[in-house]
Amino acid sequence: MRIFQQLITSQAQIEALSLTFVPDVIFLFASLKFEDIDKALTSIQQKYTQAIIIGGTTAGEIIDQQVIDDSIVLSAVKFNGTKVKLYAKDLPTDVSQYFDVGNKFVQDIDQEDLKHIFLISDVQTLHASNLLKGINHKLKSHISVTGGLAGRESYIGSNYIIDQGSLKRNRVIALAMYGDRLQVNYNAQGGWDSYGVECLVTKSEKNQILEIDGLPALDFYKSVVEPNILSDVKQFGFKHPIKVRNKDHSNPVIRALLDIDESNKSLIMAEEIPIGSYVRIMKANVDRLILGAENAAKTIAQQNKHEHELAILISCAGRRKVLGKLAKEEVEAVVQQFPSTTKSIGFYSYGEISPFFEKPKTSLHNLTMCVTTFSEL
Repeated sequence: MRIFQQLITSQAQIEALSLTFVPDVIFLFASLKFEDIDKALTSIQQKYTQAIIIGGTTAGEIIDQQVIDDSIVLSAVKFNGTKVKLYAKDLPTDVSQYFDVGNKFVQDIDQEDLKHIFLISDVQTLHASNLLKGINHKLKSHISVTGGLAGRESYIGSNYIIDQGSLKRNRVIALAMYGDRLQVNYNAQGGWDSYGVECLVTKSEKNQILEIDGLPALDFYKSVVEPNILSDVKQFGFKHPIKVRNKDHSNPVIRALLDIDESNKSLIMAEEIPIGSYVRIMKANVDRLILGAENAAKTIAQQNKHEHELAILISCAGRRKVLGKLAKEEVEAVVQQFPSTTKSIGFYSYGEISPFFEKPKTSLHNLTMCVTTFSEL
């Protein structure tokens, strides 16, 4: 595997790009604040017409051990024995169709010798879970899926995927990677501290939790968190997300609190929370968040003695807000678990996509660091 990486902060750097190989894939994670972003992406596409170009907009870019804003990070990859193919599908305006869309999308993908799918979409977090469930439904169990939801610096406005050098909306794209030479490892960890006891969701409707242990969900939340959190939930709610597990005791996931509804005393979550789920309010401890990200990478490195030639880090925009200036330390903690020769790239997202370590089915995560590494035998 041959890899070229570049932090791009100006159009001149794009014009000066010079690779010594013809890339199979170019990963691009880009800020919408980059000057004339459309021109920049078009220029990259015109320089490397034979490459698959996949990526998305960000709430911050990651390259090596740096956290950057207002830039484009580029990683061009030439595989030695892995075949790649790009698949894409437009998303309907009717979000109730997303499970079926995911189901049909994966049926369009050739699964013979398929090893891994790297997935990017601009779908909202609330509906991404159903899209992934549809994909999981028809995907062979040994095929892993990682990726993320495109982001942006502000929650106001639109996020976009990058599909062959163009910004596009309402779309899901998948890089399908084939062959036995490819080695893929992944993990997802949050590092959030528990804040209170685990309780049962006794009433819910779609993404609104209405009752917890028979009490109004908002009253339950208010009894645990600091009052200032509720003064502006959209701004501060990510500091106290909710860990959710279902009744079969499968791996719990972190879900962001999007808003509250005083009229029916409900919590409005980033995903549907079914009745019978078990929930626990969490809180941020900066040191524990960094340790969680570090452990995600350390587990990969210790349990899989591959070269880990390329690492893609996808972390949550809300997580970056909590960490503030310490976000760079989290990235450093992850990157330092791999050999110094490992190339690292990534972005801050609106949702992270990864199975848990050595688990077969992918999950949608919030406020989590997800790490995927690639190498070839």
